[in-house]
Amino acid sequence: MLGIVIATHGTLSDGLKDAAEVIIGAADNIATVNLNHGEDIQKLGAKIQAAVQEVDQGDGILILTDVVSASPYNQSLMVASALSPELRENTYVIGGVNLPMLLETINHQILSTPVKEAAQAVLAQGSDSLGLWHVSLVADEDEEDEF
Repeated sequence: MLGIVIATHGTLSDGLKDAAEVIIGAADNIATVNLNHGEDIQKLGAKIQAAVQEVDQGDGILILTDVVSASPYNQSLMVASALSPELRENTYVIGGVNLPMLLETINHQILSTPVKEAAQAVLAQGSDSLGLWHVSLVADEDEEDEF
């Protein structure tokens, strides 16, 4: 089963997991890691490493982080780089996680999608899940009725 680690600032990772479970029910093989205020960054790396070991079932790991180039992301890269060659080959770190991306990850976990394909699908979902609405973008109803 695909392993999922969510590593974020504060308790965002817990909130994302909770929200996902409200939508799809209980999720398996997911570990959350929180960078708490004032916490030592090295301690964060150790927590990410422990989470990776916890969810590793041999089918690959996706580590989802909140901000590219921030501490959870950077520590995840360091942890992934230090893994055994086989595990490192099947571990992907994705920055900028949002709820649709987590739902996509869980969906691929359920479907047993190979980790490389799952990583690409999750990344695509991140882009596809963004939207913008403003009244200026909505056509005037009167204009739509004219032929």
